[in-house]
Amino acid sequence: MKTFGTPLKIAAAVMAAALALATAASGAAAENSEVTYEATITNITGNYLTPVNWAAHSSEVSLFQVNRPASPGVQAVAENGGVPVLAAEIAGAVDDAGLGTSGVGGGAPIPPGGSVTFEFTTSAERFSIVSMLICTNDGFAGLDSKTLPRSDSAKQYRLQGYDAGTEINTELRADLVPAPFCQLGSGLGTGESNPALAENGVVRRHQGIQGVGDLEDKFDWSGPVAELTIARK
Repeated sequence: MKTFGTPLKIAAAVMAAALALATAASGAAAENSEVTYEATITNITGNYLTPVNWAAHSSEVSLFQVNRPASPGVQAVAENGGVPVLAAEIAGAVDDAGLGTSGVGGGAPIPPGGSVTFEFTTSAERFSIVSMLICTNDGFAGLDSKTLPRSDSAKQYRLQGYDAGTEINTELRADLVPAPFCQLGSGLGTGESNPALAENGVVRRHQGIQGVGDLEDKFDWSGPVAELTIARK
């Protein structure tokens, strides 16, 4: 017969186990507790940005990855400003899968120097953003899987300009979305992908406006394209 110790030792062991379980439960509750954040995106280019698709999510989620093909939703935003298309894609992969929460920040294009502020509540620890650089063929501002603040100190990140690798950068009015601030005239541009311009590439850093088409130099940028400030409420 095995001996498990004296009653005192058994009682001490039971108390220690109970304390360990309570500590673990407290830690899990703290880890899973929801926090409300305020995020502000500021456009620091001469270009325009679409309302931002964002997601607060677990570490296993990526909205995009450099050197990997863009998802259909990211392609829809980068080529055609298809914010609702990407929003539905993210909601299915993040919200419906129980991996976080997502949404759209702002309801109108963000002009040069402009900003949009929004709030969200989540227990997730990471944050990602995609927003079209409107006056481009398939450029977007992106932030992939950055950590959310764990203290009262705000975090600041800079969004880089990326090329979705899905459409050749002709920079021609006929191949750009029909945004009045990007091009002259009316009835020009397209809100649909053109198979004839398919690039079948991967996401990479954008080289900016090269002056090969109709886009003016004022839409170009150098370095980061937007700034994110995010803080706990």
